[in-house]
Amino acid sequence: MAIGAFRHSYPDLKPKPCTCDTLQTRAIVCDPNYDRIPQYDADEFTDWDFYKLDSATNRTLWFRDVESVDSTKLTAYWNDYYQHNYHISQRDFIKYYTGRPGIEMAFLLGPNHLDLWAYHIFVIKKVGCCYVLTRSYFRHARFTYKAYAILNQAKMDSLHILVDKTGKAPMNDTEHDGYAAYFTDNCNQQQYFIDLQKKPAGDTAAAAAQANLRALLRFVDKGIAWNKTYPMQ
Repeated sequence: MAIGAFRHSYPDLKPKPCTCDTLQTRAIVCDPNYDRIPQYDADEFTDWDFYKLDSATNRTLWFRDVESVDSTKLTAYWNDYYQHNYHISQRDFIKYYTGRPGIEMAFLLGPNHLDLWAYHIFVIKKVGCCYVLTRSYFRHARFTYKAYAILNQAKMDSLHILVDKTGKAPMNDTEHDGYAAYFTDNCNQQQYFIDLQKKPAGDTAAAAAQANLRALLRFVDKGIAWNKTYPMQ
């Protein structure tokens, strides 16, 4: 019997639709033990112990923090005054998340030169049939804001559509000094950046690209129901 005929004869073998259960997913990712690392989250581990860590371990803990839906014990410890504290890098961010298991998409917007070299950081992780989107504001090498949202497939598809309509450019060999958005899209196996300061050239296509970019930024900022967990400081 042909494979196609077999499947037609047994419709119950077709993949069942995946439905996002928001309450169940929230219970999973908000559990204090969900992303706990015992040796660093233990009560006896102090801020001075944290500042003695090597840069590689500090980097690992920084990425744990941007994936956490809430602040961790270490969120308040990052700052510019300690040598091994992680300093954000656009290319290192993309390198870390490209092909990373469970990560649908990760992107960051910045640096904002007017606000102490600040970055908006977004990481989208597949959890069951939902997508957990975390948002961090990293300003002057410090976390000053954290939030999260749980997206269903339709909302995730809307984000993909908006991103695809913007003026994406291939990744280059140097970090972009101006305000830009860097993306790694593991669903489509793509990496690219969007120049957020590029001015329209005056033609119809350029104007449309700018309109699509504004639509994407509005969607990320206002079109998602954010749960704030670490208020702006």
